[in-house]
Amino acid sequence: MPLRKKDLEGKTINCADYSLIDFQDLDSDDLFEIADYFWEYVADGIRKEYMVYGQPMMTGPKTEFEVFDHNTNSVRTFLNFCSYNYLGYSFHPEVMETVKATIDKFGTGAVSAPLLSGFSYPVKILEEEIARLKGKEAAIVFATGYGTNIGILSALLHPGDVAVLDILSHASIYDGVRLGGADIRVFAHNNPKHLEKTLKGLEGRRTIVCIEGVYSMDGDLSNLPELVPICKQYGAKILVDEAHASLIFGDKGGGVAEHFGLEDEVDIAIGTFSKSFGAIGGFAAGEQKLMTYLRMYSNSYVFSCAMAPHTAAGILKVLELFGKDKSERDQLWENTHYMHAQLKAAGLDIADTKSQVVPVMAGSDPRLREISRRIQAKGLYTGVVAYPAVSKNKTRLRLSVSSKHTKEQMDRAVAILQEVFSETEDWDPASA
Repeated sequence: MPLRKKDLEGKTINCADYSLIDFQDLDSDDLFEIADYFWEYVADGIRKEYMVYGQPMMTGPKTEFEVFDHNTNSVRTFLNFCSYNYLGYSFHPEVMETVKATIDKFGTGAVSAPLLSGFSYPVKILEEEIARLKGKEAAIVFATGYGTNIGILSALLHPGDVAVLDILSHASIYDGVRLGGADIRVFAHNNPKHLEKTLKGLEGRRTIVCIEGVYSMDGDLSNLPELVPICKQYGAKILVDEAHASLIFGDKGGGVAEHFGLEDEVDIAIGTFSKSFGAIGGFAAGEQKLMTYLRMYSNSYVFSCAMAPHTAAGILKVLELFGKDKSERDQLWENTHYMHAQLKAAGLDIADTKSQVVPVMAGSDPRLREISRRIQAKGLYTGVVAYPAVSKNKTRLRLSVSSKHTKEQMDRAVAILQEVFSETEDWDPASA
C-alpha cells in the first residue's frame, strides 16, 4: 500500500520506521513530492551514520583500499570484502599493460553503437572466445550485465508469453520480462516440485525458465540437475545467468552448467564481465541463429554504445591467463572454504552458501543498519543488503571473497563481525 501524505505530513521521519520500498510511491498530485519525504528519510540515516552507500573509492578494488568515508569526512583504509574482483584480474600487470596498449591504438571508447562503427575487432574476438567458453555456437557482448538480461528477455518475450523465474532471480531478469510484456510466474527457490507444478499449468503457452548459476544474494548453486529435466519435459526454454559463476565453476570456467555437465541443455547462457573478469560488460551465448536475431532486436544492445575496445582486450588477456594457469581459482577456493569455516566457528549464520558469495544473516533492517555502521567504524567494508532486495527479516551483509585475501585479512574480518554481531544481538532500534 503506497504511503499517503497524511501519514507523513507534520511528522519527524525516523529512518528506523521505514524501508526503501516505502518510498517507491506516494499518493500525491505532485510527481516530485515523494523526493521531499525521501530526503528526510535519508537525512536521518546520515545523522545516524547509516548511509554507507555511494562512498567514493579512492583506490582500486584490492583487498585493502581507500574510501572517502562520509561519516568521518576523511579518506580511510578499509578491509575490502565488497568487490567482485574474485580472481584479482582487474589489477593484474599483464591485463593492465594490454589495456594501455589497446588505448594507444583504439582510443578511450567505442563512441558508437555496435551495429554502426562501434563494433571493434577486440569485441569480435571476445564474442568468439565467450562462445567457446560457454560451449555455444555464438555470443553477443553487451555494454553491461544488466543491459544483457533486459535486452535478451525483452527481445524474446511478448504479451501472452510466460517467464518462470526462481523467486531469487536478479532484478535485471524481472525487469527484462516486464519490458517484454510477458507474464511472470515464480517458483520457490531451487524447488523442482514447485517448478513442475507451475509449468504444468502453462502447457500450450510459450515459456522460458530463468535460473542463476550462483545466486547473487545467497551464494548457493542452482539445482540444475533436477530443474533441467522438468523444463525439457514441459518444452520450456532455459536461460541460466552465470554472472557469479563464470571462471569459478566448471573445468574450463564455463560456470555451474558446465560444473553439472549440462551446458548443452541450456538454451541461453548469460553472464557478466564485472565479476571474475575484473572489467565491465555482459554477454549472452547460444545458437547462431538465435544470437543473430537477438543482435538486431535487443534494444539495450542496438541503442547503447558498444563496449570499449580496451575493455574487450583486457578481458581477452584474462581468458588467456586463465587458460594457462588456474592457480588463482585454486587459491580462491582455498580462501572460500577457510572463510566459511571461520565464520561458522564464530557462530555466524552464512545460510547455505556454496561459493565465494557469502551472506552473513543480520535479521531486521534496523539491526542491519546498526551493524553496518559499526563494522565501517572498525574498518570493514562489505555489501549491505537491505529490504526489499531481500526478504524483510533476512537482511544480510554480503561478503565477496577474493583469491588475493590473506588469512590475516580474513581473520580480522571475522573478528570484527563476531564482535559487532555479539554487541547488537539484543540491540533496540529505539536507542539509536
